[in-house]
Amino acid sequence: MEPVKDFQSFYTVKILPFVDELDNERSSAYNWKKFTLFTGAGAFVCFLLNFLKVFPSGIILAAGMLLMCITGVYFWTKYSDRYIDDFKEKIIGQIITYIYPSAVYKPMGFVSKKEYKASGLYRRRFTDFDGDDYWQCVYNGVSFHCSEIKSWYEDMAGKENIFKGLFFVANINHFFSGGTYIWLKGKAQLASSLADEHYRMLPLPPVHKMTTGHPEFNKHYSVYTTNTDEASLILTSNMQEHILLIKTKLQSDISFSFVRGKCYIAVPFEENLLEPTTAGVRDKQGIKNYFYTILLVFNIIHKLELNRLA
Repeated sequence: MEPVKDFQSFYTVKILPFVDELDNERSSAYNWKKFTLFTGAGAFVCFLLNFLKVFPSGIILAAGMLLMCITGVYFWTKYSDRYIDDFKEKIIGQIITYIYPSAVYKPMGFVSKKEYKASGLYRRRFTDFDGDDYWQCVYNGVSFHCSEIKSWYEDMAGKENIFKGLFFVANINHFFSGGTYIWLKGKAQLASSLADEHYRMLPLPPVHKMTTGHPEFNKHYSVYTTNTDEASLILTSNMQEHILLIKTKLQSDISFSFVRGKCYIAVPFEENLLEPTTAGVRDKQGIKNYFYTILLVFNIIHKLELNRLA
């Protein structure tokens, strides 16, 4: 990985040349948004006054403003999409390729449903699954890919958020054929009834609880596995220490699994990690946050020493 220079130099060389262009696109989108809201409100008021017979000819003006509002929606959407697309390419893409030049970035891509289900990290069946900001590369001999993911269940009773955050998949030794699941203490993804197992939760192979012998680790996590010997090779005392360190530094309910030669890691985040902020591209702190969010993935792989398992 290319050595990370001081952030100010990176911002000046890689980001600053695009700031004016992106700022203009953002302003255009914002101006069309104001135009749309103004004409939409004007059309409503004219319709209301006509209905109340206060402004008899208001229907004509309302129709004209409604037409302008529809035009505004078109251009608001057009310029917003252009701004977001260019932001992804010229800001997020620049950061990723600066940190690791051979990385592949696909702004509209995301980790597959198949891999999400295979991880066993969130077994609640979902009705909706979405994501963005997919990128992949090989680091320290470990091939991985990641993206933001959102999954939720929705029916007539309401909406239940299941997972929102950063989800990534690293390839380790394909000779590992079992499944080891490191769930947060008190949040083990086990069914509480047969109905849960068959109708509410995604499939999971038969597992048994494993005692790690690490008292502090056992305060934070519960480990279940299909193969104790394999789990012992993966979940060494050193790795347990690193998992606790990552959890403490992130202050996040991060969870892990090792299933059939792949390591899955889920890091919950409430905010949209790599989306434009209201402060715009002139906000250096915002750009710095993107920078360190992307570095986070490399740091996790490095700390867990996944190359030991590759």
